[in-house]
Amino acid sequence: MDCLEGLKQIPDNSIDLVVTDPPYKIEQGGCSNKAVTINACGGILNKHDGDNIELVKKGKIFEHNEIGFREWLPEIYRVLKAQSHCYIMINARNLAELQMEAEKVGFRFHNIIAWDKGNATPNKWYMQRLEFILFMFKGEAKKINNMGTTTLLQVPNIKRGTKRHPTEKPVALMKILIENSSKENETVLDPFMGAGSTALACKELNRNFIGFEIDKQYCDIATKRIENHSQQLSIGG
Repeated sequence: MDCLEGLKQIPDNSIDLVVTDPPYKIEQGGCSNKAVTINACGGILNKHDGDNIELVKKGKIFEHNEIGFREWLPEIYRVLKAQSHCYIMINARNLAELQMEAEKVGFRFHNIIAWDKGNATPNKWYMQRLEFILFMFKGEAKKINNMGTTTLLQVPNIKRGTKRHPTEKPVALMKILIENSSKENETVLDPFMGAGSTALACKELNRNFIGFEIDKQYCDIATKRIENHSQQLSIGG
């Protein structure tokens, strides 16, 4: 489902935490604009499907990536409870715009968290090893559960060739954020679920979750991963 439609079904002030990795425009990492080929591109574009070279030329890695921050930020602010946290993953280029739009709807800035993925994205400038997470809150500030956690999270990235989604994040990374900013049986929202890493992290931490994914291919992958995880828990129990 399109999250813009799905979010309308969620009541005001009913979500305990938002953790998401939204679509946004990306850079080509040193590609030539005159003759873009998959092998010429550094980083995530180099891993994208060769059949979608036209998307790559436009700085896109999947079809549904035209949604703007101002379209969905007001809705997640509305559904989030007061004194709750929000984590949004972003790259350096789009960070300033995201923070500006988030503060317009009422979010308050907590910090910038850096994820050290352990591998670097090749390009002709400084090789990019970090991704960023904008950490915000609604209402009054509250402490994280595991005080002492630093703003540099070192979690190995998913190995190349094994990702189920072009921007899939490790479940271990999502677990750090969810465990720090929610309690068992609370509800976590991910409006851009992708392959379901947030949902799996929630299941492992005994949190409820709501996730939306507009692309049926990835929604099916996420659903299958969740079903398999539930079966494993059942067998283990």
